Amino acid sequence: MKARHLAMFFIFVLAFALPVKGSKTGIVQGVVEGPGGTALATAEISLTSKAGGEPLVTQSDDEGEFIFSNVPPGEYTLQAKLPGFQDGQLSVAVGSTAVPHLRVKLKVAEVSEKVTVSASAAPVLLAEENNNAFQLSGRVLMNMPSKDGDPLAIPSLFLDSSMVGAGGAKIIVDGVEVDNADLPASSIKDVVVNRNPFSAEFGRPGKGRLEITTKKGVHGRYRGNALVIYRTSDLYARNAFATSKPYEERKLVEGQADGPVPFLESKSATFFVSARYRNFDDETVINALTATGPMISNLGTPVDATTLLGRFDMHINKLHKVTLFYRFKDKSQDNVLANNYDLPEHATNAFNHTNEFRMQETGNLSANVLNQIRLGYKDETDTTSSVVSNQPSILVLGAFSSGGAQVNQAVTERMADLEDVASVSRGMHLFRFGVGVKPRFFHAAEASNFGGTFTFSSLTDFENNTPFLFTQNTGNPTTSFSWTENYTFFQDDIHLRRNLALLVGIRQEFQSSMSYSQNLCPRAAFAYSLGDGHTVIRGGIGVFYDREQAAMIEQSRLYNGISILETVIPNPTYPNPFGPTANGLVLQNSGYPSTYLPNSTVTVTQTLPSVTQIQPNLRAPYLINGSVLAERKMGRGDNYVTLELATVRGVDLFRMRDINAPFPGTTVRPNPNFLNINQFESSASSRAYSASLSYRGQWRKLQIMGKYTLARALDSASTFTSLPANNYDANADWARTDYDRRQQLNVVGVYALPKGFISSFVFNAWSGLPYNITTGTDDNHDTVANDRLPGVWRNSGRGPGYLNLDLRLSRKYRLARRDKAPTVEWAVDAFNALNHVNYQNFIGTMTSPFFDPLQFLGSANAAKPPRQLQISVRASF
Repeated sequence: MKARHLAMFFIFVLAFALPVKGSKTGIVQGVVEGPGGTALATAEISLTSKAGGEPLVTQSDDEGEFIFSNVPPGEYTLQAKLPGFQDGQLSVAVGSTAVPHLRVKLKVAEVSEKVTVSASAAPVLLAEENNNAFQLSGRVLMNMPSKDGDPLAIPSLFLDSSMVGAGGAKIIVDGVEVDNADLPASSIKDVVVNRNPFSAEFGRPGKGRLEITTKKGVHGRYRGNALVIYRTSDLYARNAFATSKPYEERKLVEGQADGPVPFLESKSATFFVSARYRNFDDETVINALTATGPMISNLGTPVDATTLLGRFDMHINKLHKVTLFYRFKDKSQDNVLANNYDLPEHATNAFNHTNEFRMQETGNLSANVLNQIRLGYKDETDTTSSVVSNQPSILVLGAFSSGGAQVNQAVTERMADLEDVASVSRGMHLFRFGVGVKPRFFHAAEASNFGGTFTFSSLTDFENNTPFLFTQNTGNPTTSFSWTENYTFFQDDIHLRRNLALLVGIRQEFQSSMSYSQNLCPRAAFAYSLGDGHTVIRGGIGVFYDREQAAMIEQSRLYNGISILETVIPNPTYPNPFGPTANGLVLQNSGYPSTYLPNSTVTVTQTLPSVTQIQPNLRAPYLINGSVLAERKMGRGDNYVTLELATVRGVDLFRMRDINAPFPGTTVRPNPNFLNINQFESSASSRAYSASLSYRGQWRKLQIMGKYTLARALDSASTFTSLPANNYDANADWARTDYDRRQQLNVVGVYALPKGFISSFVFNAWSGLPYNITTGTDDNHDTVANDRLPGVWRNSGRGPGYLNLDLRLSRKYRLARRDKAPTVEWAVDAFNALNHVNYQNFIGTMTSPFFDPLQFLGSANAAKPPRQLQISVRASF
């Protein structure tokens, strides 16, 4: 098997080294786009030889795409025309080198008097059109090695962790912000990162959001494709920590169909349907050290998921179009482990069910006015439950976790959405403005830790029956709440001179769950071209507000000492934390239901309660992001090199703090009627600095994009649940962020080989994340074992780096000698082709058996996947 794997790897290496033979004719293809990347259909495309002769003429389809086949070698001029827009023109060379996929950007006719900055497809310099944006078309993503068929895996490489916010990266699908985008890959037209980074239309910076455009049906014909992906552990290397190779079999089936809506006399309506089914029989490696010795085993973690996207487009008349969307998701995942030292009984099962409906009405009110109304509704349920529910949880820090996971929660969200966004072009101005409102309704059932949890600092303490903490919840685990989010924005992209553009805008956001409403977000950006227009200097600054998280409100409403009573007992007896009695563990808290746990012989009596609350007058956190960059167009075509310097400052970031922690050096608490009073508050901060060098373009037959980043990110809390080591000096936790990678290099490329073969790669080289080194004991008596030795700052450990190379080789076969004939394509993917061992981050608990106290160094107990091979077949018509 090793020889077979090595042979496959050398095939990939040789594929990139094969000589390139010239071809007698070439293909010229691309897309015609309007303002904001909108696809322009029915544009007239002509390709004229500079040596003379009759031009080749075609028309862009419903997705703005066009193609010229069998084009003889030579120099050509490509021109695009569409009523209401200024003509677009660019030079094209057809020869032995493949012509890159072209983007012809047309501007509305009213700004036609502006002088072009360069000979590129963009006739007017815009402050919003930064060329260090990473745009990956569905065609490119289809040709890339993509784990599990996830279309967002590769675009996510180019996000900036310092800009994603408390709720993670913002995902924009067809202009609408969504919480997740588990879409079939075949439904995605393109994905863009960092387009117009300082736009007032969006709540996050460009490097903190993914903008997805879905495909739509075409009028002229029916199209479709079917994809089958298969992986098996027979084609894998062995995990570095496994004693036997974990079994895995992954099956993914995806299909797509689109075209004109049948049974309608008018050809103004189209449909698009895409569906994906995943069945993953995976195993994860457990590596724990228990009281009886090391435990290394494999645990099955099956995943079963179905996703569906349906789209219906209809032109009501020449000026108005209606689009209907429907998205469905049903996903279950069993035996999920929070850590690789969790024993099988400590696993959880997760389930997600989503239905989402959306409608968009787009109106071209005139040649320079575009308006879009968006309506949406989503119903989503997330549930997580323990595999074993009738056993208390046993946590031995950094060694093993056993018993039930004590997780039992279900959250249902119903959300509506109404937005109206308009664009108006007038003279030197391109205005964009809009308003949106989003009511959200939640119902949560949180019965976690109703069976109790014992926490031990070390294996020695476990063997001696001396936990440092016992916690247990009782009471009513349900709550319902709602809030409304709304926003307004206005921006103006001003073409001041032939080589100078300015963008100014402002955004206002409000969330009804917070009383503070003055969340004003000013934005500004500029673009200035030098000399021949091939060099452009850009810069910008903006304020970006974040939102209060649903989990914060949920916990404050449930763990308020009324709905759920949280009992916290430091240094309890074990296994009976409340003293001896007979016949079972009976919780006797007046006004709350009794809970019985088997195999216990204690009675719970009332102890000091612990509560969770939200800081009065909580403010929304915000980022101040600024950058300056120089971009240089290299040679012919869309080849750009960009050097960027950026900074991000986070203000009023969310964190959690125990405002009733014992006074330093004592066990005395400010409020003797409570134990812990954990408060969500906006008191953390952050700073990040980065320098990046990026390139995107075409070099001979290699289409490539890459980015190197040198960065430093510091904060005092990296998540909204972060608790400081010292609750009376929370800013003493100022140190490297949890996500701080000093250096990152990401490069992706597609290479056209002879005989119709396509090869591609994804290369990643990252420095390690930090890890926190803690004593593993509750030294300051605040019931949290996150204390550190004097002189040891937070996240002072340096974790392992990451090196990865994914490869792909594919070949498409046309089944007939005619345009748009059915095709069949096979592909082989190799993930982690070099079989480099990439360790998970180190364990920094000093009492853990995975920590070396002599070297003051943690170690890993798990590794990321080894080399894996995957095969796929796609049929298209």
